[in-house]
Amino acid sequence: MRYHKVAQFIPGKGDAWMYSESDDQGVVLRTLTYVPATGELERIPDPAVKFLFKPERLLEAQASEFMELWGRG
Repeated sequence: MRYHKVAQFIPGKGDAWMYSESDDQGVVLRTLTYVPATGELERIPDPAVKFLFKPERLLEAQASEFMELWGRG
């Protein structure tokens, strides 16, 4: 598995981090969005986007980071 993240600024909330979990071929399995400033978390177990878009522009994320966020209540 591979894990990626990218930040996007949301006015009034700060940065939102979008994480993706993909297989070695770039097929996206799960995604999540996390806004640290507000604690908002949205898990998407079956995302509409099935392939990584411009993976060269994404930051590498740790599996433990993704799993910790995914497991939050």
